[in-house]
Amino acid sequence: MRRRRLAQDRAARAGHVTHEPTTDGASAPASFVSFELLPPELRTDDRFDAVFDGEPEAVRDHDAAVPATPAARRDRRRTPHPQGHGSTPRPTAPAARSAATGREHGQGSGDTDAPRRAWYAHPVPWVAVAVAAAFAGSVAFTASMEDARPVDVTALAGGLRPLEEPPAPRWTVPVAPGSEIVPAAGAVVTVDGGLTAYSVEDGSVLWRSERLGDRATCLPAQGEPAREVVVCAVPSGWREQVARLVTVRSATGEVVGDRTVETAGRLSVVPVGATDVVRAWWRGGEVAVVREDAATGEVRWDRSLQHDGLGRGGDVVLDVRRGEVDVLAPAVAAALTEDGRSLDEDDVWTIVRLQDGRYVGNEYGRGTATVFTAAGEPTFRIKGRVLESPLSDGSAPGVIVTNTFGSIVGVDAATGSELWSLPGTGLRAVARVDGRVVVQTDSSYRSVDARTGEEAWAVNLDESGPWPVLTDGRSLFVTERGREGQGLVSLALDDGAVEWRWTLPEDTYHVVAVEGRLFLLGVDRLTAVS
Repeated sequence: MRRRRLAQDRAARAGHVTHEPTTDGASAPASFVSFELLPPELRTDDRFDAVFDGEPEAVRDHDAAVPATPAARRDRRRTPHPQGHGSTPRPTAPAARSAATGREHGQGSGDTDAPRRAWYAHPVPWVAVAVAAAFAGSVAFTASMEDARPVDVTALAGGLRPLEEPPAPRWTVPVAPGSEIVPAAGAVVTVDGGLTAYSVEDGSVLWRSERLGDRATCLPAQGEPAREVVVCAVPSGWREQVARLVTVRSATGEVVGDRTVETAGRLSVVPVGATDVVRAWWRGGEVAVVREDAATGEVRWDRSLQHDGLGRGGDVVLDVRRGEVDVLAPAVAAALTEDGRSLDEDDVWTIVRLQDGRYVGNEYGRGTATVFTAAGEPTFRIKGRVLESPLSDGSAPGVIVTNTFGSIVGVDAATGSELWSLPGTGLRAVARVDGRVVVQTDSSYRSVDARTGEEAWAVNLDESGPWPVLTDGRSLFVTERGREGQGLVSLALDDGAVEWRWTLPEDTYHVVAVEGRLFLLGVDRLTAVS
């Protein structure tokens, strides 16, 4: 460490700056400035524990710069320096001190005194200016990253590319009555006993599967993000306790897996990740839940949930749409992380994964929410029901928005302290885009700045439609039931202005986004919208 300090000291005297951090807690020269670019929520978990336990937050700063003492400065002046050939010898320490003493008393040093260097010719002020400029630039960069959109909205369920004003049909293909839609990579797939993949660009048929049967349930479901594979569960046996699991590569239609598995109803298999599924079934007196490779069955994790003996053998419902695994069956309820760790068992919760990997959720029937670490450990509670939407670009991650049944409240995601409160209510959050949270109550929509709590706009519609809200990052697309039938309404995210209204075809029963494109599914046709 002494060798490194000497190198840093020499560099400072030569007009250079070294950025090597001091990690051993020792004092650093005053000309060295350290700062940290990580946001507060990513630095430490100590604050979470402190708030949960009711203890004061500990303040630590291991890298703070400590000014050198006068004695230390004198010690550095005594440090010998090598003299090269022809160099002017330095005065000895006593001579230097006597010269300095003479200057303090206004006495000149005669012809032997070297001329004093002007302040602007000295390197130290310019080093300080350079460090200050770098610090200001880093702060500006960090601020711009806070305002940046971390996630491309077209990659989200409900994310769209910009639409024309108003939109118009781009292409239409006939489909069998009662068909469903499965989102896929580069394709939109219809399910009508088999799979047919259409190009999102022009509607041409990319591939078809063999017939799977009228009872096939294929995933991912409508409104979910596309994945690398399409998984179809074809139930058989009494009470659908066994199913044929067929896995198809979504880009080509190639069958990469075909196996028979135990299940517990039509909703006991759900996709997670790019190529996995979570599956549940009854194993003796317990509910078994596994995450496995959809094609091969390779197990990632295996959990058993206790059952009290009532309603054994009933359907198990799985849900992974909010970034965690909800398990619900007769006398069984649990919330698990996607890697199998328990968030809660025996109670019904509504939990959503936050942008930083933590979780927040409400227990059914309670007016408080709990924030969990990424490992599933509870940290602190906050008042109200959480207003978080799966349609989120990840902006303003440091604020959790809740409904306290009288106000909409912004809470510091790191400490749980209240940041702001806005009178009014919001039953659900439908989108979070560019730091604004859009909440819906019946047929009204309110946009609230998540950082400040300022209401940007409020809009009332005649009657909201049945389909989820969509966005292209600039506008919010909502459905309404009007005098002329069901329609799509575009609201500007900046000010809530109605940009256009477009009446949907009369027989439309699904409005979905696939690969950033808008699709309408009617009784006998699939239509892509520009």
